[in-house]
Amino acid sequence: MKADELTVNGVRVESADGLDVPGEKAVNLPSGARAVIRTGRGRDLMNAQRASTGKGGTAMTFALIAELARIDGRRIVYEDVLEMDLRDVMALQSEVLGENFMVPPPQVSPGSSDSDSQPEN
Repeated sequence: MKADELTVNGVRVESADGLDVPGEKAVNLPSGARAVIRTGRGRDLMNAQRASTGKGGTAMTFALIAELARIDGRRIVYEDVLEMDLRDVMALQSEVLGENFMVPPPQVSPGSSDSDSQPEN
C-alpha cells in the first residue's frame, strides 16, 4: 500500500512532504490544513502533563497534540488546539493517541468469556 492511499477516519495520511521521514507523519486535516506529527518521547508527555495540570481530563490530550504537531509548517500551543475546528482536533487526537492508547484504558469484563468454556463441576 502506498503512503498516499492510507486513511485514518477518512483523512488521507502520508509522511511529511510525501517522503518517508522517520518519526514524522503528515496528515491532511478536514479543514484543508496540513499537519505534521512527530513521534513523541517521554519528555513530550511530561511537558503535556505539566501544561495541563488542573485543566481537566482532555487538557492533557490537547497539550500533547500541541507538543507533537505542526500545522501548515508552524508550531502550535495548547490554546491553538482549543480554537481549532472540531473535525481537525478529532483527526489530530486520533493520530497522536492512536487506537491502542485509550485514556482511561477500557474495563475488562469478567463475564466476557466464550459460551463454550463452562466451568467444570
